[in-house]
Amino acid sequence: MHPGEERISFKKTLLIGVSIGIISGFGTLLFFTALEYCINLIMGIFYGGAFPTPGQSCTGITCWTPPPIIWLILPIICGGALLSGLIVYKFAPEAEGHGTDAALKAYHGDGKIRWRVPFVKAVASLITISTGGSAGREGPTAQIAAGFGAIISDVFQLSPRERKIAIATGIGAGIGTIFKAPLGGAVLAAEILYLRDVDADVLIPSFLASVISYSIFGFFMGYDAIFGTTEMTWSVVQVPFFLALGPLCAFIGIMYIKSFYGTKTLFDKFFRTYGLPTYLKPVLGAFIIGIFVIVFAYISPDTLMVALGSLGSGYGFVQLALYNMLPLTVLILLPFAKTLTTSLTIGSGGSGGVFAPGISIGGFTGGAFGMILHILFPTIIPLTTVPIFVIIGMIALFGSIAHAPIAVMIMVLEMTGDFGILIPAMAALVLACLIMGKNTIFREQRERREDILLPHN
Repeated sequence: MHPGEERISFKKTLLIGVSIGIISGFGTLLFFTALEYCINLIMGIFYGGAFPTPGQSCTGITCWTPPPIIWLILPIICGGALLSGLIVYKFAPEAEGHGTDAALKAYHGDGKIRWRVPFVKAVASLITISTGGSAGREGPTAQIAAGFGAIISDVFQLSPRERKIAIATGIGAGIGTIFKAPLGGAVLAAEILYLRDVDADVLIPSFLASVISYSIFGFFMGYDAIFGTTEMTWSVVQVPFFLALGPLCAFIGIMYIKSFYGTKTLFDKFFRTYGLPTYLKPVLGAFIIGIFVIVFAYISPDTLMVALGSLGSGYGFVQLALYNMLPLTVLILLPFAKTLTTSLTIGSGGSGGVFAPGISIGGFTGGAFGMILHILFPTIIPLTTVPIFVIIGMIALFGSIAHAPIAVMIMVLEMTGDFGILIPAMAALVLACLIMGKNTIFREQRERREDILLPHN
């Protein structure tokens, strides 16, 4: 606790943790179920393909098939972007883009979020993601759960400090639950708020909320890790190679940040200059994505995989990478393709999260690096070691660009169910964070807590 800050009582801590945990658990369950239904409906019926999904077995995931009519992606993704844009800009313009930044803005501001925002965000994100937009479900979940935290603050008339803690607790509980990573989510609630600081007061209510929320979610959806993995082992002689992955992930992460915000600036300037309706911004982004996917799909079988892997969260193709089922060409191209489609989806104003695409980009980067090393040094880096590079890439890239290294490391290890690679992951993550500097995917993060505790001139 910093000097001058209000101490949160035991009763208020219990109130915030329990109430947000219960609402986040059922809210996340409802959002996840609706999202899975919409994805299966649109991808299965309209596209006609069977996409790879995370958690599938080695044999089960080989049965995936691409859509027979690939050009259908264009009207579907554009239609989804139009509907999502209309909903957002009509009812809650603050629900555009990736929801985590909006939740952070509320935390560092007055702590208020309009009651309609969580519901608008949920609907808009469902449409964006299920129609093929390159976005994750954690951003919407963070803003939804943070919105419920603000609603609870209004109902129980919490103080400004308690309101901020409730919002941060909602962020952690929502993200931790949707990714089946309650420990990482609880730590994330305190760590993601600042570039170089944490809010320790958030930890206790966030731990409580995450446990309750995840217990509710897991009771209906199961407690298995999101990704399936094979048995992985590593040795000391491989550590220098793991270290080398850190700088690579940092550079790819910086590219992701620059591309994302560069696209956002370009779209905002273009539509402002020509006076075009803002709800058409996501449509333009979706149209470019559709053209890109169609063109790539017809070049070769490898580029078809790149095109399909650039849609949605990308987790199904990360699962393929964890099973060593992606060709090297695909692994090399996917980080750039995923960066492009994510920038065009969310940077144009579409509704979704940047966490899942960031995790996927890191996984593909690590997989490509590991596969190249296997080709060059097959005795030192056997093929069975390549999936370790995939996981470390996920941790190093997003842990550094989110400035939440501890939380993201815990979350990815929970998502894969393998804590045995903790040491090499820490090594790569340290270098990635040092190179990343102040570059961040979350523009609403503050440098340190003094930024809000001290008066501004």
